[in-house]
Amino acid sequence: MRKIVNLLAVVAVAAVVVACGSKTNEFGVSKGNKAKMDTLSYAYGVNFANDMNMNVPEMKFDWVVLSDALESSMLNKTSYEEDQKCKDQLTVLEEFFTSKRPERIQKFLEENPADSTHADMSIAVQQQAMLAQLDIFESDEERKSVSFAYGYDLGARFRGARLPLQAYWFAQGVKEFTSEGGAKLSTDEADNFVMTYFMNTMPRKNKEASEAWLAEVEKKKGVQKTESGLLYRIDREGDASQKPSAQDMVKVDYEGKLRDGFVFDSSYERGESIEFPLTGVIRGWTEGLQLVGVGGQITLWIPSELAYGQGGAGGGMIGPNEALEFKVELHEIKPVSAPATPLAPIEE
Repeated sequence: MRKIVNLLAVVAVAAVVVACGSKTNEFGVSKGNKAKMDTLSYAYGVNFANDMNMNVPEMKFDWVVLSDALESSMLNKTSYEEDQKCKDQLTVLEEFFTSKRPERIQKFLEENPADSTHADMSIAVQQQAMLAQLDIFESDEERKSVSFAYGYDLGARFRGARLPLQAYWFAQGVKEFTSEGGAKLSTDEADNFVMTYFMNTMPRKNKEASEAWLAEVEKKKGVQKTESGLLYRIDREGDASQKPSAQDMVKVDYEGKLRDGFVFDSSYERGESIEFPLTGVIRGWTEGLQLVGVGGQITLWIPSELAYGQGGAGGGMIGPNEALEFKVELHEIKPVSAPATPLAPIEE
């Protein structure tokens, strides 16, 4: 996927690379209540604006236009495939960042050469400092056009993120940090809040919610529990005389969901079965696939400690301490003759 905005999950650091859209997520982003500040969303906005100012100082955006586009895009319920507006903005960004911006930066640096005899600062550091003097835009019309496109693209990225962000307060964080009045949070306060959320608050909430969810699943008809805590239900028995061992290679189709029903990975959607060794997947799969025969189907509810644990997976799609649900059809067993490279039943 091409990218123009790449935000790191924890501190929302922005870099200039291209991406427009992903699966719409109806469980994360919300509008937000103007009367009740959402500190996480606001801190994200502060971090984003601060990092843009630090890392690409020549990009002197129209921050009001960018913020309004960001908020509007975050709340757009259209899928990426249907979002023609998003594709139009991507065209604007590609032209600017692949052609106009690098050409203008090169010209500026040629006209303002760094001092190679400077003892205290490298040429790269000098150039970065000099770029703060440059306004990359040649007209207000261009500034507004690129600012809108950048904000809309950023909103499309967060629209599909598995984050409890409020569009209004994210945009307010950006606006207020870049306004004369300043933000309600300092950059250090914003950094600390976001870090605390992802390192402590989010893992704790996910663990509590996952445990409560699994407790309800365990009550369902036909669901069984192993000593490890794995929950499973045999939906179709298959050939009971042909069950894999932990050392076997298996060929399967599967669908993986989070506890809110969000499908994060599916071989059915890709239209292609997958093969992997049971020694190279998450522990819940290794144990669970040994319980069903060839031709059978099993549903697994996997506690986080048998899945991806504290680290999560899928570029943030699976959060820390998330319990998972998998529907798996076992098609074939193939013995493995050599140690396998670890794999995971999700595309990273």
